[in-house]
Amino acid sequence: MAMTSIALAILALFFLLSSAHCFHYKHPADSLKGLVVVGEKTRLGSTPPSCHNKCNECHPCMAVQVPTLPSHNRIPPQERPVDYEAGPSTSSAGNRYSNYKPLGWKCRCGGHFYNP
Repeated sequence: MAMTSIALAILALFFLLSSAHCFHYKHPADSLKGLVVVGEKTRLGSTPPSCHNKCNECHPCMAVQVPTLPSHNRIPPQERPVDYEAGPSTSSAGNRYSNYKPLGWKCRCGGHFYNP
């Protein structure tokens, strides 16, 4: 009887410990998911272009970010779509994107800018 209870206790302990091990097991798919997220984060945003041989023999030729010129609207004023969400105020439509300042990459050397 004592031998049977010891065997049952050891068997119960074995099952408890083996099930606890399953909770701490890290699946390979979970570890790869973190790598994919890190890979996506490193690709966000623009990267500087290579300015090698872009500055007409001027050195050092370095990539810099410069403000881009705003593009002109290609839609004539009479053909512009009506923005019903803007409401009756037309003065707010022109200021909607007033703080938007897009940047672009250029190669710079000696105070001159070159296209990459």
